[in-house]
Amino acid sequence: MSGEAGELVFVYGTLRRGGSEAFRMEGAEFIAEGRVSGLLYKMPEGPGLVLGGTGESSVIGELYRVTAGHLWMLDETAGSPDGVRSCRSRVVVQSLDRDDSWNAWTWEWPGQTDPGAHIDSGDWFDVEHRDRFERRPSVPWFTWIGFFCLVSCVVCLALTLSVYQVTGPWGRLMENGLTVGAALSPFAAVTSLWLAARRGENGIASGCLFVSSAVACVVVLVLVAVSLWAALG
Repeated sequence: MSGEAGELVFVYGTLRRGGSEAFRMEGAEFIAEGRVSGLLYKMPEGPGLVLGGTGESSVIGELYRVTAGHLWMLDETAGSPDGVRSCRSRVVVQSLDRDDSWNAWTWEWPGQTDPGAHIDSGDWFDVEHRDRFERRPSVPWFTWIGFFCLVSCVVCLALTLSVYQVTGPWGRLMENGLTVGAALSPFAAVTSLWLAARRGENGIASGCLFVSSAVACVVVLVLVAVSLWAALG
């Protein structure tokens, strides 16, 4: 039995590669495909694992190494709409393709089960279609936020040019505020689009926005450097 350091977790349902919530495992280190002794059920809220069972019953899944923070996040998502939470338990994971095993955390269903909902194969993908690509969240909030940040940069620049001829303290205040907004907006857009990628909001539009925002950040940094050089010179 291998004794590698780190928090090892065994996932057996929607968190597997190609599952509908596989984006939640982004940043985790994939170790191997494996199986555990137990029974798998199709619950209204997703897969439910009951450990133990007969010696021939097993559940297919994947082994990952995660950080403590990632493990806490997975604990937080292990609930169900009716308030029943899966319990994190220790389990022995047997490799599918080699003679190796690990002690890992997994999440066991503590509630009632319907024998008619038992998945005989122990493979969740016999119930949920394995998608080649990870399913994106239904509403790409962070992509939209990044888009509006990038648009606000352009708007701030346009307004800065329009108030350039305005004199007096209010004109100077408006000009400075719009300049700061135009300078910070690309960085806010990059941050938001990075969070979008972490959330699984992948796509051509998100990628194009990220590249555009990164270019705008570079332009802002160059302008700041030139301004400082001119001021010091």
